[in-house]
Amino acid sequence: MKQPSTFEDLQALGTEKIHERTHISRDKVELVLTKSYGDIGRVQFMGFMSILEREYGIDLNEIKEEYTKFYQDHIATLPPKQSVILQSSSNSKPKWILAGIILIAMLMIAGYIAQGKMSNEPHEEVMKLSVPTMPIKDAMIDTNMTDINETNSTIVTANSEKNATKPSAPEPTISGKGLIIHPIYKVWYGMIDMATGKRIQKITTDPIRIDTTKNWLIFLGHGRLEVESSSGKIEFKQMDPIRFICENGVLKELNKDEFIERNGGKDW
Repeated sequence: MKQPSTFEDLQALGTEKIHERTHISRDKVELVLTKSYGDIGRVQFMGFMSILEREYGIDLNEIKEEYTKFYQDHIATLPPKQSVILQSSSNSKPKWILAGIILIAMLMIAGYIAQGKMSNEPHEEVMKLSVPTMPIKDAMIDTNMTDINETNSTIVTANSEKNATKPSAPEPTISGKGLIIHPIYKVWYGMIDMATGKRIQKITTDPIRIDTTKNWLIFLGHGRLEVESSSGKIEFKQMDPIRFICENGVLKELNKDEFIERNGGKDW
């Protein structure tokens, strides 16, 4: 994906990639991307903007001005935000610190003694332990998309860009009434009406219903989703952004260059 140049590009980039690059906590990144101004203190918000501008080399003054206007309009109703600066309790006593140090030292000594008594070979119970891997779930704000009428039969072709080098398999086909995209995790998505150029963009975990009487360009922040019609489902497991075209009742995955060509030279 190209270097982001606008705030919308950051939304399309997604929470996880911004967190990995900036080390801003995921919940704070989500509040920024969804413009949840009422949930972020002014100092914190401006700090996040500075980090994003520095890391991605983009100008976010428009977003800062939008936040400032919101803050001025709602300052009387906004609850005070807890300071992010750690402060020591006025009732803290040095003896508590000393007691904590002694306790830690005792635990370390006990651990060394116990370790010395353990066998070099692992016990059966230890060998059976495994570390579960859990998928990271986004915590963005739910936004419901207005239902679009279900229509005629739909054929779905899924050719992931990531797996382009692998031997091609027969294209999966779903026929039946209606076409629905089910995000497995919260996702930012955008849809462009190819006839009018009208754009829709939201963040949701709700089913995205496609009106197949129209032709659409569809851009999702990740490809962990299922595509459903009355005849069945096809699951995608792509971590990177995924692009589709729905044309003449046919939903087909596009690579980045194909999407840009169909979108008049624009990535979104």
